Amino acid sequence: MSKDLKNVVSVSLTTVLSRVTGLLRDVLIFAALGASAWSSAFIVGFTIPNLFRRLFGEGALSSAFIPVFSTIIKKKNVQSALEFFSHFIVRWIFLLTGLAIALVLIVQVFLSIDALPERWVLSFKIFQWLLPYMIFICLAAIFSGALNSIGRFFSASFAPVLFNLVLIVTVLIGISKGGSESGIIIWLCGGVLLGGLLQLLLPLMDLKKQGWSLDRNNDVAEFSESFQSFWSLFFPSLLGAAVLQINILVSRLLAHTLDDTAVSFLYLSSRMMELPLGVFTIAIVTVFFPIMSRTFEGDSLDSFVKVILKGTRFILIIVLPASVGLCVLSKEILIVLFEWGSFELSDVNATVPILIIYTAALPFYSITTFAIRCFYAGKNMKLPVRISIHILILNTIFSLIFMNFWGVHGLALANLLSAILHTVFALQALKENYMISFIKGLKHIFLPILVGLFAITAICILGKIGLSYFDFTHKVNAFISVFSLIPISVGCYFGVLRIFKISDLSFVKS
Repeated sequence: MSKDLKNVVSVSLTTVLSRVTGLLRDVLIFAALGASAWSSAFIVGFTIPNLFRRLFGEGALSSAFIPVFSTIIKKKNVQSALEFFSHFIVRWIFLLTGLAIALVLIVQVFLSIDALPERWVLSFKIFQWLLPYMIFICLAAIFSGALNSIGRFFSASFAPVLFNLVLIVTVLIGISKGGSESGIIIWLCGGVLLGGLLQLLLPLMDLKKQGWSLDRNNDVAEFSESFQSFWSLFFPSLLGAAVLQINILVSRLLAHTLDDTAVSFLYLSSRMMELPLGVFTIAIVTVFFPIMSRTFEGDSLDSFVKVILKGTRFILIIVLPASVGLCVLSKEILIVLFEWGSFELSDVNATVPILIIYTAALPFYSITTFAIRCFYAGKNMKLPVRISIHILILNTIFSLIFMNFWGVHGLALANLLSAILHTVFALQALKENYMISFIKGLKHIFLPILVGLFAITAICILGKIGLSYFDFTHKVNAFISVFSLIPISVGCYFGVLRIFKISDLSFVKS
């Protein structure tokens, strides 16, 4: 097995493991706290440092740092790149520390408001407790980026798994001790801090093994050009990443103004939607992005367009059945995964309509994710950012209007409408910039997919009706539905596509 293939397999396996442990982590948190003011407060308090993690850590910062670090390696050597890293990390620690202090002061201003609802007070306090995590994880992302640049992938990709495992253990300890909600929250916060620290130490120790130390032998002036390159890449990347993350933050903060449980239901629904998005869509995007980049650089525009259309077809073939299946079996899936401990059937029933709305948005989020990478492959960084800013504004307006009529369901509907418009704008921009006819390129798969989706829906509905005649508990029914109807319907769906001789199945199979 080649080194590159080993790296791909290693990262793929750890990514899947991270998704699984992350899901188990959420299951245990909701089992311990239910859909309550405590779980909502923790989600909001954790969302804000997580926002900075995605902005300054694995998002914009990594996107800007890795190319600069890799360039130094190419032009000079690994040792020079590590020297640059030493200068860089010291400055970044000071920046993050200053940011953390500023955020503490801002939070104190909010906490001084006497009329602040209790759930907001708790959220701000949790946010304060978790601020060190923001520093740990942002530094961890930089260490991971440096390791990836020199061909070391395992420790960086395994670190999120380690974080999830620590949270799983701390929640289990909190539950076993029979602690109150406040006690479990303390254990959770401790788990986040410990997990964040270990997530930093793992890549740090690996990088030290590669010869890095904090000693700075060279003058920082030697790397002035590298620092300039970093900042020129960082700010556009930060703007692009911020738009997407602020959308998430806005929805959760607005939900937190409604009641004690709205954030929990919204978070759980979005997490369930993100599972197929992260597993299927990101996998396809990861495969196609380098292909699109190569065809744009070396081949004709026609070849570039063909790759875009092919990727879009794969997205539709995989994501649409996942969306329909998640919609039809939404209640059963939620029962199997989350109806444990304090998360009761009533909480499941309250989550189902929100999850259904998000499942309708899944294909649009997937297409948009792919479309943005198409622009990046075509060296067009500004256009997707402009589109995203418009969507951010529209999503905020829709959310403020819809939540007054339909509460948390209105927020989900606002996200759905924004996702649809984002897809429309992105595809229209691709059409105008690269002369792509999506209708012509996709029309041959519409009928097969439609027939396949009808088969999935029919099998799931008839299966649930059939199970209702047996005297099983609702939980047993849910387990049978999930573990029998899903594989049967998936088999029938791809059987339909084979009957229609869809050539793209060869890629799906591989």
